[in-house]
Amino acid sequence: MKLNQRKQKVLEAVVEDHIATAEPVSSRTIARKYKLGVSPATIRNEMADLEEAGLIEQPHTSAGRIPSQKGYRYYVDRLMRKGHLTDREKSTITSIFAQQARELVDIVQRTIKIVSQCTDYLVFLSGPQLENAALHKVRFISLAPGKAMLVIVSENGWVENKLIDLPVAVSQEELEQVERVFNNYFRGLTFPQITRAILKSVYDELSRQRLLIDLALDIIESVLKQESEDALYLGGTRNILKQPEYRDIQQVRKLLDLIEEQSVLRTILAETQNIGITVRIGRENKFDQVQNCSVVTATYTMGGNTVGAFGLLGPVRMNYARAIALVEFITQTLSNALTGSGF
Repeated sequence: MKLNQRKQKVLEAVVEDHIATAEPVSSRTIARKYKLGVSPATIRNEMADLEEAGLIEQPHTSAGRIPSQKGYRYYVDRLMRKGHLTDREKSTITSIFAQQARELVDIVQRTIKIVSQCTDYLVFLSGPQLENAALHKVRFISLAPGKAMLVIVSENGWVENKLIDLPVAVSQEELEQVERVFNNYFRGLTFPQITRAILKSVYDELSRQRLLIDLALDIIESVLKQESEDALYLGGTRNILKQPEYRDIQQVRKLLDLIEEQSVLRTILAETQNIGITVRIGRENKFDQVQNCSVVTATYTMGGNTVGAFGLLGPVRMNYARAIALVEFITQTLSNALTGSGF
């Protein structure tokens, strides 16, 4: 769809004024606030054309206009100026990643908290997909005859402990031998990188412990996949309820159901591809629960591999420029932190 420059200016004014005020926008308001150099009558004519094109619409009981979802899409794709965070916001966010953390989950939780303070949208982040993260080390700790603790540590700082039943009576010395060989061969590899050739070398070196090796590998694989699916972090629920759109109790119930169920949010993040920022507006979202919302997402990486995704969910009347700037800065900073030596 092609709009002349004046129609673009009018549409831009309608979108940005509605984002700022949550109120329908009149031609008189545009003439007074946006200095387009034309009369309110001319602006009314342009607004009539924009309404006919489906880019703005008239709410019931109001003389003003609001953007349609189609209008927001046109604005995001063609009119929106790049948003920027303040130097103070950037400094605050960067400092979060500079702090020492016992595990990556500490950084994730701090990230959610600080972003929740920067915006009035729902913040959601998938924890690192551990099957794409390299193993740092494993430990076997004998607890009792036939029982041991398997400790799995990934290179991004994630730690998982699992109680295992040993297939045979295995001594602590034998467990330490298995641990040493595991770490020699598997350190720095993601699970899909553990090839048959590597496994053959491990089996050759530990021929008597093949059952234990297979058991440990099965547990490691299941832990990595389970953590990938389960790790979802949320913040900003109270903030988003401040938005005027959620004065409607039905909208509040939908939002709370969405937060409680979480499966939709998980799927949204899982389907976010490594193609930069993704903006889905209203009915562009395939899930009924979010078709009155907009979602801005992006992936974050470690060493060039996508390991998770981050998103903001808010009303269709979202400040897209700011939301995009925030998602972009968070994912870039988190990716840099994960790739650096601190994790």
